[in-house]
Amino acid sequence: MMPETAEHNLYHQTRLRLQSERFSAISGSVVPTAHQGEMQAVSAAVENLLKYTGFHDRGRRNCCDYRLERNDVYLPDLPAEFEGYTILHLSDLHADGLLDEGEGIVRIVESVPCDLAVMTGDFNFEEYSDQYKPSLDALVSIVPSISAQDGIYGILGNHDLLEMVPGLERMGVQILLNEAARLQRGTADIVLAGVDDPHFYKCHDLQKALSAADPDQFVILLSHSPEIAQEASSYGVDFFLCGHTHGGQICLPGGIAMFANATCNRLYVSGSWKCGAMQGYTSRGTGFSCTAARFFCPPEITLHTLHSGSLLSEFREILEENFASFLKITGNAVFA
Repeated sequence: MMPETAEHNLYHQTRLRLQSERFSAISGSVVPTAHQGEMQAVSAAVENLLKYTGFHDRGRRNCCDYRLERNDVYLPDLPAEFEGYTILHLSDLHADGLLDEGEGIVRIVESVPCDLAVMTGDFNFEEYSDQYKPSLDALVSIVPSISAQDGIYGILGNHDLLEMVPGLERMGVQILLNEAARLQRGTADIVLAGVDDPHFYKCHDLQKALSAADPDQFVILLSHSPEIAQEASSYGVDFFLCGHTHGGQICLPGGIAMFANATCNRLYVSGSWKCGAMQGYTSRGTGFSCTAARFFCPPEITLHTLHSGSLLSEFREILEENFASFLKITGNAVFA
């Protein structure tokens, strides 16, 4: 968490003021935003549709069908010392809403040791409430199941409150509020930066978060939403990890998202993508929000494995190895 400085105090005051304004709108002392009304209407409509069509129970069961997704990412500027470095990625837990109280998540996570664990926001289920203790209570069983050599880092999402940070950090989750940490292997180090929610609160500050990085240093950025991908790419970020979209949560066959609640390129809604030279990954999320249902979009826990080099060079090496094996089997006479 940020040290006590004038800049920190300004950020702190701004975040708390925005939270206060948001909850005043909900209580009725301020007119609610169009977005709040729209989300509530969509949630109610989807819930009723699922009940009337008989898909309600199936949608709920799908919310606990957690998948471990393994993502190999090839990064040309990654220091060789970080070859094979693993990052466990959890996003959008909405922990106090989990139907199985996180049991399925714990079963997967405790079997996947990693070098680093990251949590890209939305620990809390309720978006329009100032109650956060239930989500912290729900995380008590999940966080200790994570085994990460370099620790657990997280950021806040649009469902999260600044007041949650002390509780999360006592649990062992180091929250990055427009700041960065350094990760080291041998004589090499890389920067792990994190920004506050860029979707609703818009308290993100990329310039500040990346100020600790040297011009040519490798940078991983944690952002709750992919909506700042273009900006992050312009700052020279190498690898961008986010969530927020839930991959659409209720999708058409093939995982085609109908609604992502984010103003960004549809390519950034789920899975791996690229923005300029920057590579990124958007998690489908581990929990759910609004409606307890998922279709063609299972909840995910992601294990990223970093590789030093490009996918093209890796493909070339595989071809060369297979070609050499082919020569050993057939003999050079085949090509005479």
